[in-house]
Amino acid sequence: MIEEAKNIRLREEDRREILRYLEYHDQEMEESLREQISGCMETVNRVSIPRFTYRIFDMEDGRFPGPCAFLTGEDIRAHMGKSRRIILMAATLGAGVEQAIRIAQLKNPADSVIMDACASTLIEALCDETEAGLRKEYGEFFLSSRFSPGYGDLPIGVQREFCTLLDTGRSIGVFVSGSGILIPRKSVTAVLGMAEEPFAAKKPPCSTCNHVKACRFLRRGVTCSGR
Repeated sequence: MIEEAKNIRLREEDRREILRYLEYHDQEMEESLREQISGCMETVNRVSIPRFTYRIFDMEDGRFPGPCAFLTGEDIRAHMGKSRRIILMAATLGAGVEQAIRIAQLKNPADSVIMDACASTLIEALCDETEAGLRKEYGEFFLSSRFSPGYGDLPIGVQREFCTLLDTGRSIGVFVSGSGILIPRKSVTAVLGMAEEPFAAKKPPCSTCNHVKACRFLRRGVTCSGR
C-alpha cells in the first residue's frame, strides 16, 4: 500500500510541539519570533510531499517471517508480544523539505533551525496519522505502538533491508546511506504488532495528554493505544 497524504499539514495546534523541539519553555515570546515560526510552518507545508507505504506480514509460530528475519533483538520481540501479524511502514516528507532547510542555512540560519523543528513535528504527525488510519482500518486487532530501527537493541543497520523489503526507493523516494541513515532525512520506518488481545503497556488517558488538542488519532475516532 502506497499513499500520498495531502491532508497532513502543520496546524496552529502543532506550534506547541514545534516549540518543544526548539527547547522553548514558556518564555515570553516576541511577536517577531511568533511570525518567524508561522512563516517557517508555511514553508514546510508548501514544500513537503508527505507519503507513506506499508506491508503486512503473518507471524510464524510467534517468530518473524523469513522476509523480516532482519528484525533482531530481544526488545522488538518483547514489544510485539503475542502479535499474529506485523505491519512494516515507512513515511517521508520528501526531498523538498531537506532542500529548503539547506537553503535556509545559507540565507538565515535561524530559519533553518525552526524549519527543522517544523519538519520533525510534521513527520511525527504523518506517522501518527498513518498509524491512526491503520488502527481504524484493522479495528478487529489491537495494535502496538511503533518500534523503529535504532530503538533498544534493534540495530539502525537494518534500515537497508527494511527499505528494500518495502521498496521505498521506488514507492516513496526513500533511500539508505552507507551508514544506515534514511534519505531524505525527515523519513521514518517502524514496525507495529497486530494482536487479538491488548498489549501489556498502558498509556495514560487522553484527558491527561499534552497533545489532546492536536491529536490526529482522536480525529480519526481511535486512540494511540488499544484498538
